Amino acid sequence: MAWWLAAGSAASQTPQPDPRPAQPGFAPAEVFPYFVRLGAGVVDYRTSGSASTRGTAIDNARVAFDSHAVATAEAGWRFSPLWSMSLLAGIPPTVSLQGEGALERLGVLRKVTYGSVIAGLQFHPFGQGWIDPYVGGGLDYTFVFRTRGGSLPDLRIADSFGPVLQAGVDLRLTERLSLYLDARKIWLSFDGKGMAPTSHGLAPVRVEVQPNPVVTTVGLSFRF
Repeated sequence: MAWWLAAGSAASQTPQPDPRPAQPGFAPAEVFPYFVRLGAGVVDYRTSGSASTRGTAIDNARVAFDSHAVATAEAGWRFSPLWSMSLLAGIPPTVSLQGEGALERLGVLRKVTYGSVIAGLQFHPFGQGWIDPYVGGGLDYTFVFRTRGGSLPDLRIADSFGPVLQAGVDLRLTERLSLYLDARKIWLSFDGKGMAPTSHGLAPVRVEVQPNPVVTTVGLSFRF
């Protein structure tokens, strides 16, 4: 009886095969769990906004940011086959805040230099493979480093933060190197205050801007 119990115990301790299909030639997440991405792309603003003076809305006053190119760097951790987290930043661009509608006569209201940091969590529904799509979400914080020039030289714009939705795909070139395509929708709202020229002299003005950009990038990812 003792030998039978011992044999049964040994069999129960024998490792069972992983039921998930193997990915031939592909190292699991715990081998190269970290990644760095370098990319370039376009920031396309879907701007809405309004302006007011002394608490009264200015009819048909609109503002818009110019779309521009962007260079990004991202670092992340693939802490399981299905999940990863990352932190992304870019080279701070300078964009023009344009007046439209009732503000069109003012042209460029202000030039703004800003930087963004995006913290995100990504879900990879198919685990690890040579084609690795993902979706995710996170939070963006945008720092306004400098405002200058324009027809509203006293306009000051505060920092802002907002939610992010993300989708993309990694295409493995080698075990460590990938080509990626990524798109992120960001919801932001900025508040600016300053003085604007009117027919009766300078008047206080408040500008609310929701740039709500879509950031699309393509680049290379390296796992280590």
